[in-house]
Amino acid sequence: MALRNMLKGVVPEDLLAAVPSSFDIIGSRQGALAIVELPDELEPYKLEIADAVRRLNKNIKAVLRRRGARSGPYRLYNYEVLIEGPTEVVHREHGYLIKVDPTKVYFSPRDQSDRAELADMAQDGERILYLFAGVGPYAVAIAKRRKVRWIYAVELNPWGFKYMVENVKMNKLTSVVPVKADVADFCSAFAARADRVLMTLPLGAKDYLDLVLRCVEDGGYLHFYYTGPEEDPFGEAEELVRSLCGGCAVVSRKIVRDYAPHVYKIRIDVRVRRT
Repeated sequence: MALRNMLKGVVPEDLLAAVPSSFDIIGSRQGALAIVELPDELEPYKLEIADAVRRLNKNIKAVLRRRGARSGPYRLYNYEVLIEGPTEVVHREHGYLIKVDPTKVYFSPRDQSDRAELADMAQDGERILYLFAGVGPYAVAIAKRRKVRWIYAVELNPWGFKYMVENVKMNKLTSVVPVKADVADFCSAFAARADRVLMTLPLGAKDYLDLVLRCVEDGGYLHFYYTGPEEDPFGEAEELVRSLCGGCAVVSRKIVRDYAPHVYKIRIDVRVRRT
């Protein structure tokens, strides 16, 4: 509501309801950027809205407008620059730091509570495989809370890999092993098995599910992310797992957050048993 109040008299009254009530901030007190989503009817007022966003938080140095869905080989959003400034920032959450440029590699601050929950689920001594890792935020969250044996964090995007390596060093982690590789290639050659596997990519990860299940230790856990409609958020994800692993059991389910109108990003936690 604060943003809408600032824009009274700037944006016509009949369009104020279209002004977003919230927006993403990535960064910290040392510097941050804001990411907004604006419908087409607000196009004539986008620069005024961006200026109001910046005035709401003195740490914001750049404002980007997200356009469309994630696309391309690295599944990135397209952005329009509304206020030019640095897009590489250091984001702080739950006592650790994440260096990232969201124009080069996907990252969402909205997933921080989910990261904390996964870190609480992990146990000391576990072997963890983290696929589609981006800049490695889940690996950092887990390794800061748990004394795991290892976390192999696999990412193909060279920018994601670069930032992941920096994040491991910046947070002084010894158990995280960044791997620059295609998930299919890595899992095909993976000789060990993991006690816990994270597939945090909600779109596209299903194509690797059969291969990834082979990397999970019998009795281990798979955290599978997907999207589902509000009338049945988990049904399709659970059916995908059951079709490939008859002995697997879904032990918990979570709506992570909104993904699109009437569509949720969800997570199912699966205990892997081989029949």
